[in-house]
Amino acid sequence: MDVHFAARCLAATRIGLGLALFLAPERAARGWIGDDAGSNGAATAVRALGARDVALGVGMLAAIGDDHTDLRRWVEAGIVADLADGAATLLGGRTDRTRGLVVVMAASGAAFGGWLRRRLG
Repeated sequence: MDVHFAARCLAATRIGLGLALFLAPERAARGWIGDDAGSNGAATAVRALGARDVALGVGMLAAIGDDHTDLRRWVEAGIVADLADGAATLLGGRTDRTRGLVVVMAASGAAFGGWLRRRLG
């Protein structure tokens, strides 16, 4: 797979998920956070996470080019964010199936980012 195509796919996924979290925080995060997802505090935090993912995705798109130095940095930042999301979810205490899916999604994002990072050199 072409690394620029892979980077665009990862960036588009980040932007899409980030927009969902930012624009509809209660709906997008209910399975992750639970009934508290509708609170003002939770909505604020979820919107901030959404904005972070949009920024990471836009940064990745802007960094795609022949020199992979900047793109590697954006990919690495995304890996850290995904690992932090997974860890925060595990530390959250709930063990229902939806939370497990969030951990799997975060781990998958980190793994794909790690694969892409290795391909970028």
